[in-house]
Amino acid sequence: MKKYQFHKRWGDKYPILPEAVDYAYSLVEEPVKQTKYLKYLTKVTEWWDDNDIEYIPTVIKRNCKTAADRIKTEKQYKVYLSEYLRGVPMIPKRRKFGDIRKGAIFLPLFFSGRTTGRDLSRVKDIGYFQSYMQQKYIRPKGRPYFLAWYLHHLIDYCHEDYKGFPLTEILRRNRERVKPLCPAEYDEVVSFIQQHWEELKKDFEAPKYPL
Repeated sequence: MKKYQFHKRWGDKYPILPEAVDYAYSLVEEPVKQTKYLKYLTKVTEWWDDNDIEYIPTVIKRNCKTAADRIKTEKQYKVYLSEYLRGVPMIPKRRKFGDIRKGAIFLPLFFSGRTTGRDLSRVKDIGYFQSYMQQKYIRPKGRPYFLAWYLHHLIDYCHEDYKGFPLTEILRRNRERVKPLCPAEYDEVVSFIQQHWEELKKDFEAPKYPL
């Protein structure tokens, strides 16, 4: 079973709108292909709110310390962040970290050194920003899209850790990382995962589970 088919099967089982499942799959798995999402990231003044300061500075300070030192006011911060994010469309699909010149300042948001731009939501700090911005981006689409995004994210996260941690610990860690913008929808998906945990683990352990 291919990974898309795996997520589609569990989306149908929930059930969640098929178009929402497809949308979440594309956004999580290949964010660098989503041109509307990439343009949205660069329009800082349109999506900025007071809560953003909690997520974005970590990324900038971790990857752009010199530039961050120059930022003294919120206006300067927004201007710099806009320039910082504008490098996204320059990133080729499959290039290793360090091979890119244009847009390299944004590279850490999508590349961890061991992946090629696919789903960095589980990478500490970088993933906080990615998860947060994707949630902000899908907010206008409403409840079905949040359910699909949370289900996709939780399934991938559970698969990564289910052999090493109990489900309660996996869910606790995931909540800390995702910081859900729609807690009701997130909790609903968590309940679904808990109710179907044994069946989900069997799917994880199937020989052809797509990594």
